[in-house]
Amino acid sequence: MYLLFRQHHVLPSDYLKLPLGEKLVLQAFVMAECLPKALEGIRWRAESEKLHREEADAHA
Repeated sequence: MYLLFRQHHVLPSDYLKLPLGEKLVLQAFVMAECLPKALEGIRWRAESEKLHREEADAHA
């Protein structure tokens, strides 16, 4: 929910006042924004680990 505030300026108190349906829509929206970023982070870590393993193998 941090991204909801940081990028869309929705305060936690404002979020808590919303009806359940609007909360669900906002949660889905935030998840849709977060998922590509999370996958990019996972991809970056996997590539970084692969490079580290290749360097270690080259030195061995």
